[in-house]
Amino acid sequence: MGDAGKLKFGSNVRRLRESLGMTQESLAEVAGLDRSYIGGIERGERNPALTAILQLASAFGIAPGRLFDGIGDAETSNRTDGLTAVATGNGVLIRFRYDRYDAEYQIQGATQQEFDRVVSILKEGLASGNRRADAVADMFLAAVQVWPNANPSDLWTFLVNRAYCDRSNHPIANARLNLEQSWKRTSGWALERVMVRHYRRFLARHGVDIRIGNKAEKAALLGIVDDRRIIPDKADILVLYDVDSVDQLLGVVHVKSSLAERRTDDVPMSQALISAGYLSVFWTMDVKSFPAARPVNRGEFGDTDDGQPSDKRRDFEEHGHFSACFSYNRNTTPTPEDSDAEARIFVCDFTNPDDHFSRFLISTL
Repeated sequence: MGDAGKLKFGSNVRRLRESLGMTQESLAEVAGLDRSYIGGIERGERNPALTAILQLASAFGIAPGRLFDGIGDAETSNRTDGLTAVATGNGVLIRFRYDRYDAEYQIQGATQQEFDRVVSILKEGLASGNRRADAVADMFLAAVQVWPNANPSDLWTFLVNRAYCDRSNHPIANARLNLEQSWKRTSGWALERVMVRHYRRFLARHGVDIRIGNKAEKAALLGIVDDRRIIPDKADILVLYDVDSVDQLLGVVHVKSSLAERRTDDVPMSQALISAGYLSVFWTMDVKSFPAARPVNRGEFGDTDDGQPSDKRRDFEEHGHFSACFSYNRNTTPTPEDSDAEARIFVCDFTNPDDHFSRFLISTL
């Protein structure tokens, strides 16, 4: 921890000790530590060892992560502003720090008990030692099940993202983890798991399989396309169908949190796949909002000020850089049904796997 982190950690120890009516001497006895060592921690002079952190947490009867509440470590540039929630007449109002704003987002119809249960899924998953991406996927899939009327993209960015970046939800082993950077890596893997878990069973009944696949499998299946633009590592999800018990490639799904997330890097490979007769589908949460007290997750498909389609819409509807696009942001405007677009933009949610996305894949068999 940096100096600011040590000061805040020491303040937390002192506050907890005093709230329990303990002296430094009595805390030292219960925790099995030296009194002067505890004094140095409380003054922000000592960087506590992992064993000391665990012993202090045990003495207080709390989870180790609680000792890090409010810590912003300058060495890792972590944002640790916590995610809080309060029940209102219309649902649950969650609060979080968004740049310079104390931001709020309302989950309509939610209860405090539901909120606590959904967040606990992430916390327990992170503490279990399983992959962080699995914990994130578990929380998100629980959230869309509990609150089916909420905008999935909002739950992803205003709830799951903020809960993951709240240090109190992480075990002590993640104490030095840069949570903002970790989210950027973890969220991409989590979204792939979300898609597979939501759709795979339904699609299997219709002869389509979707899987993340390992490096060797991707290389083998995509190697049939003789084009240097094909880069197996860029294939997030493989779409397959069975022919005489042999997996055949139907196409690829590019999974992205937002359109700005390296979308153009996938265009050359996408065009190569389409030219070779394969599917190349773009699947996104279409996350895009600006810092505000009540941020709105508008996405990036909106029209320009003069009413003309945005460049991002043209990538799909006019240029056909991908076979289709599926957005899980209800603020995304879909392509009109009577449009003669090269590729259409659809809007989906997680209420039923029998939707535009699954039907599109099935229709190509």
